[in-house]
Amino acid sequence: MNREQQRQEFARCIESPFYFITNYVRIYDAIAGEWIPFDLWPEQATTLKTLFNNLLVIILKARQLGLTWLVLAYGLWLMLFRPASTILLFSRRDTEAIHLLDDRLKGMYKHLPDWLKLGQVIVEDSAHEWQLSNGSIARALPTTAGDSYTATLAIVDEADLVPDLNRLMRAVKPTIDAGGRMILLSRSDKTKPASTFKTIYRATKGGLNDWTHIFLPWDARPDRDEAWYEAQKRDIESRTGSLDDLYEQYPATDTEALAPATKDKRIPPGHLEACYQELAPITGAEIPALPGLTVYHLPSAGRRYVIGIDPAEGNPTSDDSALTVLDRWTQEEMATLAGKFEPSTLAHYADVLGQFYNNAALMVERNNHGHAVLLWLRDNSRLKVLTGHDGRPGWLSSTKGKAILYSIAADAFRDRATKVHSFESYLQLASIEGSTLLAPEGEHDDRADSYALALAGSIVADVVTVVDDSLRVSLGY
Repeated sequence: MNREQQRQEFARCIESPFYFITNYVRIYDAIAGEWIPFDLWPEQATTLKTLFNNLLVIILKARQLGLTWLVLAYGLWLMLFRPASTILLFSRRDTEAIHLLDDRLKGMYKHLPDWLKLGQVIVEDSAHEWQLSNGSIARALPTTAGDSYTATLAIVDEADLVPDLNRLMRAVKPTIDAGGRMILLSRSDKTKPASTFKTIYRATKGGLNDWTHIFLPWDARPDRDEAWYEAQKRDIESRTGSLDDLYEQYPATDTEALAPATKDKRIPPGHLEACYQELAPITGAEIPALPGLTVYHLPSAGRRYVIGIDPAEGNPTSDDSALTVLDRWTQEEMATLAGKFEPSTLAHYADVLGQFYNNAALMVERNNHGHAVLLWLRDNSRLKVLTGHDGRPGWLSSTKGKAILYSIAADAFRDRATKVHSFESYLQLASIEGSTLLAPEGEHDDRADSYALALAGSIVADVVTVVDDSLRVSLGY
């Protein structure tokens, strides 16, 4: 290649990280035992485009998809073609961070054509720091490092396995505030269903932050087919007695990846998955202006609806209060609302939402705070308050009441008689433990309870107006 051709190629590399990576970057293939061209798979190419066009990206993925190589190659492009770039490489342990820098990033640079390096002099070359003469620098750091950082790009590898990702995020926040880029990259760790990584991902899906999310399933790798997947499934199930490891290492959907471990869960994950349909929320001037409200379907003339109500105390340290609206006939989720609302405020929101949904019937959990909700509704609302398993207004929150409530919910999901649209509702329902009928310690179950209450309410409302002895017998009361 003559000088003019090199100049043209260099110009193409400046403009496009895709061109640079696919034409000149090599990665190490452990099976072949050599450095091979980085021929991007379609999912890798799409991911690279997302990285280029967004400052904050969180990537949830299956294992062995070459994504660590990809984000490092993008970092190398920045170092070469955006002089004075600072790249921070974080991993759980110091040795892993050094591996990212020493074996991978430097290795890719070493295997570039000499003319593409433009005579760069390596100013600093240690286990933790690597600097080029154009001012670009890469640093390898364990996630336990305690300083504050500002960078062009911060990469956190295996972010869901980081013991205190929230502390690291605070340390790297100056990078975000200054308009720098950050990539959180990880497979799921099912031992931490309420981790910071998962919290960020869920919030991103709900449009609650400025991050962009990417999910890459097991078949994002072109050489994997159904036969390969079934072999992994048989092996994991025979060794562990469950599919938790499969959903952690090789998920097909992000709900599989993010759902808690399935052992001792009241509602089998397969039943839940079959009833979950991701749906974008709708907006419009006609929708009630209630904080925390998400609407998936507007009310239809002639349809009947039911609202499950799970009250909480409403202070900053309490659980959320939650409402779930279901179609009484199809048991499809229409809307959900959650937040730290005092009982009287929650009751008012339920009344507003109930009027919007064709004067929906209400099923209130009768707990400490539920009594206040029931009292407000009695004095201020014309909506019908349904009676529970003991024949009194609301659903008694007792051991027996909880068991009946989740038996109804489990039956609905087993029979595919309901349809979930809220990602948070799905995850909370998946977390309910069979032994306690609660979410694991540190997690929330308010949306799950309100969903189950709405399911119970749809049965009560459609079978009979007043719960009599024959209904109690038919429902196993």
